[in-house]
Amino acid sequence: MKQLALHGGPKAKTVPYGKGLRFNGNELKYLQEALEQNTLFYSFGKQVQAACDAMRAYTGLEYVAACTSGSAAIHLGLIAAGIGPGDEVVCTPNTDNGTVLGIMEEGAVPIFCDCGYHLQPTPESIAAVLTPRTKAVVVVHLMGYPAPVDAIVALCTQHGIPVVEDCAQSWGTRLHGQLVGTFGIAGCYSTNDFKHLSTGDGGFVALSDQSLYRRITSYADKGYDRMFKGEESGWYHGINYRMSELQGAVARAQLERVDEITGRFNARGTQMRRLLKDLPGASMVPVINGAYTTCWKTVLITRPAELSAPRETLIEALQAEGITATTYAQYDLILKRLFTERIVRPWLEVPRSQYPFVQPDGREYHYSLDSTPVHGELLETALFIPLHGFHTEQDVEETAEGVWKVFSFFAKNPS
Repeated sequence: MKQLALHGGPKAKTVPYGKGLRFNGNELKYLQEALEQNTLFYSFGKQVQAACDAMRAYTGLEYVAACTSGSAAIHLGLIAAGIGPGDEVVCTPNTDNGTVLGIMEEGAVPIFCDCGYHLQPTPESIAAVLTPRTKAVVVVHLMGYPAPVDAIVALCTQHGIPVVEDCAQSWGTRLHGQLVGTFGIAGCYSTNDFKHLSTGDGGFVALSDQSLYRRITSYADKGYDRMFKGEESGWYHGINYRMSELQGAVARAQLERVDEITGRFNARGTQMRRLLKDLPGASMVPVINGAYTTCWKTVLITRPAELSAPRETLIEALQAEGITATTYAQYDLILKRLFTERIVRPWLEVPRSQYPFVQPDGREYHYSLDSTPVHGELLETALFIPLHGFHTEQDVEETAEGVWKVFSFFAKNPS
């Protein structure tokens, strides 16, 4: 057994992780075109429209709305679902703030279902929290892995509940050959700089229903109905979520290479899964049947009973090997931080800000990890290892070697 770098041995990672140019397509060309238009307003220029055309081709859906961020996209998806004050919206707790901010902005209440060990919601976990007040379900396809969204949509259809898909971390991800974001009433995508595709910030909503498309494009443009040439839409309120022509130009170029970009993530994730098979004391997050993944991160679920060291020591040893490992609990995708430290607590310090968690009819909503036991367990046992499309085969091989080195050392019964 090789000596750990933590104990003075050589590092498993012998070369720096690979890097590459993200914006090496037609970004500059389209940005130049945008500037030559002498306008950067979306309804006067051509770039945002071209990006939406590219998204229509990518998703196969007839209608696409551009917006300022993935958070805005999810908010618009919820507007399409028709949520309002006092409604309940179900989602998993291991998600970004942006998934729930739109719920609260409309005076609705997030209701958390548990995730499975694949990190995704299940029909069973959603069914367990449905009530007569449930107005929508947000399916978060986390970290490039698909949720069993086909079964979830079937369940929700029985109850007349629309499904909105959060695909912010799952560009290119498919289930049974079908792109995530095309199962429910709205697929919501992010082009934040930390996602597979980047425009710095930005987002898209893809739909198949023209009336819902009209509703969200009007809402995203402060109630203006420019997409329908000023005809009366009957939807007079909204907010400014307009994408600029500069974002549209970059999105257009990025979408020309979306399969190439996401394919690299799939290749590296597939390689990592093969190399970490049968790892002692831990395993990569499982993948559901029919999944095509575009792994945004590697998630290892440790089995503490099989290891002689706590997770913190494992992470310290991995980092000593040159691997940038962190705990799942340190990441922002957790209910504990989302609803105690970052959102709810500041709101509750001001009495009038208890809404929507205290409703006018006296309903009160409280959150506890006890209601999501699998999620709570993952907070204690899982860890992240970054994975990127520019990582080379050598990067993945050396990372896997370092993981095997650390877990074999600390395994109570090494193979």
